[in-house]
Amino acid sequence: MQLITATYEATTPVETDIHVGVVGSGDLEILVSPPTVPGRVSVTVRTSVDGFDTTWRGVLDNFFGRQKLACDVAVNDFGATPGMVALRLAQAFDLVAAPDDEATRGTAGMPFTELNARQRSGVLLDPGTFREILGPSDSIESPHLEPQDIVPSSDDGAVIARGTIDGAPAAVVALEGKFQGGGIGEVSGAKIAAVLERALVDAEAGTPVQVVLLLETGGIRLQEANLGLLAIAEIHAGIVALQKHVPVTAVVAGMVGCFGGMGIAAGLCDNIIMTRAGRLSLNGPEVIETEAGVEEFNSADRATVWAVTGGEHRVATGRADALVADNPTAVREAVAAGWRNPPGVHRADRVDDLARELAGTTAERTK
Repeated sequence: MQLITATYEATTPVETDIHVGVVGSGDLEILVSPPTVPGRVSVTVRTSVDGFDTTWRGVLDNFFGRQKLACDVAVNDFGATPGMVALRLAQAFDLVAAPDDEATRGTAGMPFTELNARQRSGVLLDPGTFREILGPSDSIESPHLEPQDIVPSSDDGAVIARGTIDGAPAAVVALEGKFQGGGIGEVSGAKIAAVLERALVDAEAGTPVQVVLLLETGGIRLQEANLGLLAIAEIHAGIVALQKHVPVTAVVAGMVGCFGGMGIAAGLCDNIIMTRAGRLSLNGPEVIETEAGVEEFNSADRATVWAVTGGEHRVATGRADALVADNPTAVREAVAAGWRNPPGVHRADRVDDLARELAGTTAERTK
C-alpha cells in the first residue's frame, strides 16, 4: 500500500461532508470535508497499487488545477484507473455544489442487488428517515488492515442506519460485499453487535425496534480471523437474546451471498428473505471444492451452486422464508410483513425438528 499527499491553493471553503464510492476492485471511495487549513486543498491518497506516483499526481494536478474549493480530500483506492479517479472526483465535487441524500442517490429503477450497502439501507427505510450511525465522516475503520498493506474503508464495510419502516422504528445493518467480500472484522462486527445490544435495551424498556440485517458476506475476514470469530460469536448471542422480545430479519439478496459464521447468523433469524440471486450456506462453493475436491462440489458449475445454495432452493426447503423479486419494493414489503406477522417459534428454538430431519437424511444415505 502507498500513501500519496498533495496540496493546492484554493479560495471558497467547503462547508459539508461528501462521500462517494466504495473501496472495491477497480473502484475507490472519496471523502470531502471542510478544510483544516484555510485557503488550501489537502489531499491524502491511500492506494493498493504501488509505483504510480506520477500518474496520481497528473490526475490530481489536472483536477485541482481547475477547481478552487478549499477542503480536505481523503481517497481510499483499490486499483481504480485514472479515468475512474477523475470520475469519482467530479462526482464528489458536483455534490459539494448540490448535496443530496447518499442513501437514495441513483437508486431509482435499480435492482436491489445492484445497490451498494448504503443505498440498500436507504431504500428499505421510510423516505426522509435515514440516519446513519458512525458513517464515513467518522472514519471508524479497521486498525488491522493498513499494517497488512490493505486499504481500509472509512466505515469498515458496515453501514448502520436508524429510521422507520412503515412507521415503526427500525435499525438496519448493511454489509458492503464489494469491500473485502463483506468480511467481518473487529470494527464491522462490533458495529453489528452494538445494534443488537441497543435494540435489546430498547425492547426491555418497552420500545421495540425491528432489526434488519442486509447480509452480503463471506463470513470472517481472514486478516482479522480471531477478532472476527469473537465478533460473530457476539452477533449470534445478540440475535438469540433479542428474539425473546422482537423478531430479527435477515435479507440475502446477492451478489456475494451469505456464508461462514454469518451464514449461521442468518440461520438464527426469524425471517430470512432471499432473491433468486442470493446464496446462503455455511461453506461457500470454493471452500467445499478445496476441502472435498471438485468431484464433491464443482464451484464453477453455476447451475449446481444455485440449485444447492440459491434463494429458490432455500425457500423451498424451509431454510428461508420468503423468495422476493429483485427490487427494493418487494424486499421492503417482505421485511414489513415479517415484522407484522412474527413466527410462533423462533428458528433458533427448532433444534429438535432439525435433528429429526438430519437423522432422516442420514438414514436415507445409509440404505
